[in-house]
Amino acid sequence: LAMTKLIVVVGATGGQGGGVINAFLNDPEYRVRGVTRNPESEKAKALVKKGVEMVKADQKDEDSLLDAFQDAFAIFAVTDYYDFFFQIGKDAAIEREYTYGVNMAKAASKIQTLKSYVWSTLPPTNALTGGEAVVPHFEGKGRVNLFMKDKLPDLFAKTTFAMFTIFAANMHQYPIFRPVWLESAQKWVQFYPTSPESTYPCVGDHAVNSGIFVRAIVERSPANGTYVRCNVEDLTLESYLALWGRASGISPAPQSTKVIQMTVADYIALWGHMGEEQASQWTFFEYVEKQKAAGFLGEGIPGATLIDGKSLLSEEEENSLKSVEDSLKGLDWSKIISRPSF
Repeated sequence: LAMTKLIVVVGATGGQGGGVINAFLNDPEYRVRGVTRNPESEKAKALVKKGVEMVKADQKDEDSLLDAFQDAFAIFAVTDYYDFFFQIGKDAAIEREYTYGVNMAKAASKIQTLKSYVWSTLPPTNALTGGEAVVPHFEGKGRVNLFMKDKLPDLFAKTTFAMFTIFAANMHQYPIFRPVWLESAQKWVQFYPTSPESTYPCVGDHAVNSGIFVRAIVERSPANGTYVRCNVEDLTLESYLALWGRASGISPAPQSTKVIQMTVADYIALWGHMGEEQASQWTFFEYVEKQKAAGFLGEGIPGATLIDGKSLLSEEEENSLKSVEDSLKGLDWSKIISRPSF
């Protein structure tokens, strides 16, 4: 009997980790181990019932991660900046996310059986822009990429950097993104500190699609520090809001939604720290577009290989991706968004 390959999934009870578990769970070639801070949680117990081996480890404790990673053929590693940003602020959150990412990388580098390390990450914005357009929720992850390349070359050779684009659930989860009913205009509006025609890349339902992309990465691993852009559809802010209107059933009529551009200062005045956080992302995207237009940047990430995640998928896998429209349709908007009665 051939030995099964062990995949270890960090953040097993979260959206991305849960998606990765589901993608491997029914494959007889693999056994799945989930890593969580709290194996006694209802979500963790539910995974045990499905046949997942659940182990306790903490990202701040490298030794616990080393134990959790033992005998792994593949590891999926992820951190959640927003797990602590709201409590400790951006600077401390960057440092914490960096520390957690480094701890996982150091532990993974000591696993002799490891063939594929998939790190859910984003670009190192400080290094890419010379400090001009730093995105705090990218930065901690991005610095881990540089640390691995510089300090852990053997692990880097087994690593694929999976960059997931915007989750459809963000609009549902974070109030800053939710459309607002403007009675006098008879429209649902959204405010952004950038052009309504800005590209809005969306991975759709991250709890489904993350697993499809990660499985393809593990099975056909480009490794060697390749960046894989895991994206389902490129929309614009305007077309995404219109799609939300149709998919949710709340605002299906043409011209019944509108994205309004405001200044970064006004956006931050309205939404405070979260406004600053989100504005930094659009400032970075604008910086990249300007650099491309001026010929200073090509497509991709300087000094790295960037490929489209769909290029790794079979036709069947690509067809199994949950579309952005279906992802929005699958969320319950009734308790989140309601039209005020006047």
